[in-house]
Amino acid sequence: MLILFDIDMTLLETNHIGIDCLRDAGRALFTPEFTIEDISFGGSLDPVIIAEMLVKNGVEPTLENIQSMRSGYHKHLVSLSEQTTVARALPGAHDLVFASATHHSKPTIGLLTGNYEETGTIKIQAAGFDPTMFTVNAWGDSSMHEKPLRSHLPPVAIENYRKAKAVSIDPQSVIIIGDTIHDVSCAKDNGCRALAVATGHASFAELEAAGADRTIHDLTDTEGIMEWIMSA
Repeated sequence: MLILFDIDMTLLETNHIGIDCLRDAGRALFTPEFTIEDISFGGSLDPVIIAEMLVKNGVEPTLENIQSMRSGYHKHLVSLSEQTTVARALPGAHDLVFASATHHSKPTIGLLTGNYEETGTIKIQAAGFDPTMFTVNAWGDSSMHEKPLRSHLPPVAIENYRKAKAVSIDPQSVIIIGDTIHDVSCAKDNGCRALAVATGHASFAELEAAGADRTIHDLTDTEGIMEWIMSA
């Protein structure tokens, strides 16, 4: 069993701090008028978000410019995290992660997220999670495709599981927990199970319509969620 958690608005919330740090990185690197207006964040991947930001602001989305934005984003988030709490866990998140990690059947838990590893880890730590608990991960820059999509990430996590455990895993034994329709679709596109939680911008009805195997309002029913997860 492999349980993969999304980060933003699934395990934690940042009150848009990450978005603000990306904007501030763009303003420091390129122009004081750098804008993030009309950029879609939920369920996207950091490299895709940054490329869209650059295009929006008339900057060529070269690998060099994307890397500069990535470094600037990390620098701003580190600086801010030294001054204030940049993330807080959502209700039930700590209990569910702990229950998953300590279940008697010993499932593997990990992260499947659009975040870069260095900035996603800052958020996880700020919200009180131990990053070492998440042992099989697929980060936002894990896609090897020229045009990265979230649906490319589950195969990365499955391959990382095979390398770590020296055994393959049936996609039906992989549960992806997330708050957007993109979390649902990336699971269904790869034969995994999708547990959708309506703590983000997508409504309960939208997540159900997207085809989630189960939809919940939040992560507070630890026992019920674990019973469903382990029923695979």
